[in-house]
Amino acid sequence: MKKYEELTICDNFMFAKVFSNADIAQDFLQDILKIDIEKISVVSEATLQEDPFHKSVRLDVQAREGDSGNGRSFDIELQMIDTSELPKRARYYQGMLDLDALGKGVNYDELKEQYILFLCPEDIFKAGKPVYQFQNREETDPNILLGDLCYKNFYIFSKYREVTDEVTREYMQYFATQKYESERIKRIHAFVERYRNDPVAKKAYMTLEQELNIRYKKGLEKGRAETRGEEKAIIARNLLKMKMSVKDISTATGISEAEVLGLQKEMQ
Repeated sequence: MKKYEELTICDNFMFAKVFSNADIAQDFLQDILKIDIEKISVVSEATLQEDPFHKSVRLDVQAREGDSGNGRSFDIELQMIDTSELPKRARYYQGMLDLDALGKGVNYDELKEQYILFLCPEDIFKAGKPVYQFQNREETDPNILLGDLCYKNFYIFSKYREVTDEVTREYMQYFATQKYESERIKRIHAFVERYRNDPVAKKAYMTLEQELNIRYKKGLEKGRAETRGEEKAIIARNLLKMKMSVKDISTATGISEAEVLGLQKEMQ
């Protein structure tokens, strides 16, 4: 991980910190989407889960409109690496955001507009556009909208020079270059500088770094253990082929007799 003092708006930790400020998030959404938004509430790195037995999802910045949180919903994601599954992830986010709204007592006919925005450095669709805007339409007649009120937009900020809208271009240029001129972008950068000098934010980052290091080490240990287990299983299979007794194979490899019997059954 980077040193904390080197973080920019293009690092997920800093991005989530800055855009967790409701004023920053609201101005950004209004400027990018060209819509008027009432007061919003923002949760950075929000975690949504259908129930304890299903996969949870962590959103970079989740925002809901209105004091009750039952208005339009927004998800802003900074995705610096093309993982080849962002469109399908957007589909999953849509479902989880809808479940989150329904869990607050909203009926299907009360679901409001939902906007899922991805900010990416590279063109994941390889079609040469700086901005991709998707909504569900009838295949043979695109003028017919499904009307599910869900919008998925992808902003390719490395292509900011090709953006015709001046305000959107300013945002995308900042993500691409960290250069700023307008007051709105200076305001965002001021928050970046503020958090760089915030000891509480730095401590949170260091804690996250320690947790990730622990997970990495555990992953290595698990991988090594699995490798050792596979090596022992290969040796045990070879010894079974040599007609060695199950007990002797167990002694030689450290695998339990039950496991050796299981390998023997697999080979039959």
